[in-house]
Amino acid sequence: MRTILLVGAVFFAACGVSEAELNESNDVTAEEAGELGTSTRSYVTFRHDLYRRCAWPRCGGLFVRDINRASTREEYVLGWDFSQSGLSEEVQADVASAAGGELIVYGKLGHTQSNGFRSFVVTSVWRGMPGVAFADTDTFYKVEEKAIRCITAPCPTMEATKLHTTQKTLLNDVDVSRAARTLVDTNWLTYRVTDGEALVAGAVVNGAQVGAGTEKVLAASQVFVKLPDMTRSCGRPLIPSCPAGQTVIWARDANRCMMPAGCGGGGACTAQVPTCDDGYELMSWTGGRFACTQYACDPTFLID
Repeated sequence: MRTILLVGAVFFAACGVSEAELNESNDVTAEEAGELGTSTRSYVTFRHDLYRRCAWPRCGGLFVRDINRASTREEYVLGWDFSQSGLSEEVQADVASAAGGELIVYGKLGHTQSNGFRSFVVTSVWRGMPGVAFADTDTFYKVEEKAIRCITAPCPTMEATKLHTTQKTLLNDVDVSRAARTLVDTNWLTYRVTDGEALVAGAVVNGAQVGAGTEKVLAASQVFVKLPDMTRSCGRPLIPSCPAGQTVIWARDANRCMMPAGCGGGGACTAQVPTCDDGYELMSWTGGRFACTQYACDPTFLID
């Protein structure tokens, strides 16, 4: 039997609510068996009301439903209420124009208005990678890095919490390859997951056999990045002085910041310029041993 020692674990208990049931605003989050309501906040996906033929406001709004729920009941709402979100007008416009399945929205049902209908009160929003779809059978998780000391391998370094539950799974790795289209920076995308700034749709699967145990991997079919994606300050790095015939080369870190990586040059570079899938924009910089042009495809919603 494998033994895992958890070092520095802290448990919280207050008024019968566990740490896992509190969100970033310290609001109580609805549990797995619960449903949408006006008193507890939920993580929801949505679809536009496109096919019913009746007059506004009875038709033309949104159908929202909880994720990871035993019940898949949808609730009709007029639209998004951003009054409690703190989101900029630009982000609000992006959310309002998004297609169904592109977002995870955290919030609660608003109170019934004089017309007999209500909106969905938004607290936070996450946007999925363009051109990528999650499966109906996927589970939604939030991941955190954990300081764990082990005496046997494999040793987990992360913990995945199933949204709307207190169910936690220790992980050895996160695989975002299925959620990343051509030339997407998987270093950045993985970091967004492991630093808790993204939500993941996918499944926990068995990975490599290590020692007497098997690694646990969260295989992501879609990654939802929190809006706005706040790139940490890149600062003002020290730029090296390069000898004659060489130039400064650059590399992107996990926050998409450009950092000097030394000097390079003198090699042959390809003149072919790649193209990005719809929903992405081509980024370029000078890098690598021979100071050739490097490329990445960033989601357009990060740049607009």
